[in-house]
Formats: sequence, C-alpha cells, structure tokens
Amino acid sequence: MNMFEPVCRSCGTVHPVEAVYACRKCGGSLDIRYDYERIFADYPFAELISSSGWDMWNYRPLLPILPEAQAITLGEGGTPLLRSRNIQDLAGLPRLYLKLESVNPTLAFKDRPLSVALTAAMQFGMQEVVCASTGNTGVAAAAYAARAGLRCTVYVPASTPMEKLGAMKEYGAELQPIAGSFSDALETAMEQAVLRNAFNLTSTYLNPYAIEGNKTVAYELLAQLGRVPDWIVVPIGAGPLLSGIYKGFQEMKRSGFVDRLPRMVGVQADGCAPIAEAYRSGAKEVLPWRSAVATAASGIADPLISYPADGSRTLSVIRESGGIALSIPDDRLLHYRKQLAMREGVLAELSSVTAVAAVQNMLQDGVLRNEDTVIAIVTGHGFKDMSVQ
Repeated sequence: MNMFEPVCRSCGTVHPVEAVYACRKCGGSLDIRYDYERIFADYPFAELISSSGWDMWNYRPLLPILPEAQAITLGEGGTPLLRSRNIQDLAGLPRLYLKLESVNPTLAFKDRPLSVALTAAMQFGMQEVVCASTGNTGVAAAAYAARAGLRCTVYVPASTPMEKLGAMKEYGAELQPIAGSFSDALETAMEQAVLRNAFNLTSTYLNPYAIEGNKTVAYELLAQLGRVPDWIVVPIGAGPLLSGIYKGFQEMKRSGFVDRLPRMVGVQADGCAPIAEAYRSGAKEVLPWRSAVATAASGIADPLISYPADGSRTLSVIRESGGIALSIPDDRLLHYRKQLAMREGVLAELSSVTAVAAVQNMLQDGVLRNEDTVIAIVTGHGFKDMSVQ
C-alpha cells in the first residue's frame, strides 16, 4: 500500500498514483496527501533531520516516490545557508540569512522538483518529457531528462535569456520557441504532452509530484538554522516553491518536531505582479495580469493568463501563514543584484534578487522587527542572465 496519493484540493477526489495533472472530477488543482501516521511512526523527523547530510533524497519517505523507484539525481539539495555579513547593513536587518539555491547542479532551485518529477516519470514508464519554461525549469528538465535517458522538449517564450537556452541545448533538449508569454508556452506544452503521451514537467502547480521536491528546502532550513525562522521571503511566478516550503514546515509541525510556522512572503517584479496586486487590493482570487509584461526578471514574469487559480492557491498560503505579497521595480532589482555580488560575493539571477530587495521594503514599512530572523531564498545564479543590465 502506498503512503501517498494525489487528492483534489477542491472536491477531495482521490486519484491513482499515475500521471495526472488536474482533478478528473472537477478540474481542480491536486496536492499529494500522505499517510503521516505511518510515515512518522517509521521515520521520526528527528532521525530524518539528523541523517540528512547533503542529499535531499534522505527525505525520501516524504516524497511521492514508490519504494522500488530509483532516484534520478545529480546531487541536488543540501545548499548553503549563509548569514549575511554586509548586505544586512544595507537592509538594516541584523538576522538576515541567504539560502543559496543557486548552487544546485543546474544553478537553480528547480533541480529539487525536477529530480522528483523525472523519478516519477521513470516509475510511470514514460519515454518522453515536456515543459514550458522561462528558463530554469527548462534547464533542469533537460539535465535530469539526460540523466534519466528520456527525450525532452522545452517550449520557451521568445524572451528567454540566451544563457538558459544555450544550457538546454547542451543537455540535449529540443527547443520550441513560442511567440508570447510563458502562459502561451504552457498551453502548447499541455497540448503536446497529451498528443505525445509525455510527462509534463511544467513548474506551476500542474505536476503534483514535482511540487513536493520544494518541501526539502524547509527541512534543510530547520536543520541548518536549528529553529523555525520568523519570515521566509520567496521570489514567485505562480508560487509552488513558496507553497512547498510552507507545506514542509506544516509537516514538521504535524509530526511534533516544531511548534510554530514561519510567515511566508511572496515577491514579484512590478512589471508582472498578479499575486502582489491581488494581495494589495484585498482580493480573494488572483486575476490574470492583463498589462504587458514589463520586467527583465524573466524567471518570475508569469502573467497567469490561463491559470489564475494557481496564483490564488499561492495567495491563500501567504495569507494563511500571516505573510504578505509585494512587488519590486526593476531598477531596485538591478541595484540589489550589484550590491549582493559586491557586498556578499553572491551573484544572483535578477528574479532571485527580489527576495533580498523585499527585506528592506518590509523593514521600512514596519513589517519587520530588528530581532526577526529572515530567510531570503536566492533561487538562481547570476550566470543565468548576465546579459540583463
């Protein structure tokens, strides 16, 4: 008997463990539900944390993978947590930490969900994978598909940085440029996944197995920091990384290993900020971003045109946690990218700089206290978009 199953978040319908992307009854978004009582009886969290080392796959009991499946891994996870030495002075916050997801094998956090997704693809007997991507998902999908020996096609918007396109090609992926935004690329990828019987790895909430890899950031943060942080600041497009981190802390609280949860902050760029806009207006549901996408932070430039419910799911997690959503103008992102590199020695992708820039905004607005412990997730390496100036 499996210890996990895909479940619809809207109607509660349980689905078989197979390639499924939406509820077959109501079309709702899926989540993975675990038999926590059995899991924690066999694998107490204290043991999982103490044995974690530098391998996210030590948390395998809390990932949606069958016991007999061989993990498709490149050594992802176990990324450093650095206490800020210098940029904290610029932000005015003494307890600022940087979680460097930028040092994963393909230099972005996407390696975690894509490692899980390719392992799931293999356990389902898939021969091909596809995804829509503004860059990092496509690079990770191409790399892990190469590791698994599967064909990979990536549908990319025309605005995708050349550095990322070059990496996808080197890993052997077939690239299909799509006119328009990420949402347009997603529609094409969904159509092609059905036509070609390919596993869709797109990094929205579409693939419920992939999302679970993001939880491992939470487990590592607890192991590295030794306590639950007050705030975790996450760059977001659709937002599955933010939701996954929060779910990881919820699991630790459910197991009795921690007694409180962090507050989650979702950060977008001013030029494409549907979730932040909904938060500011007090709306319950996120609407598609109808203005032209006007930001160089391509990794989070997701207008949510055909799937605004993904944004609403992230917004609900932010509010449940007592957190906030905000957006940052590109000129501040460019400023903080330079400051982060010059003051901390951390070269970050422009999209990931939103997390650091947001901290100063939060302090100026009175959201943070000086004694708060804040984690900024550096989601991708600056090598990914050096052409952006």
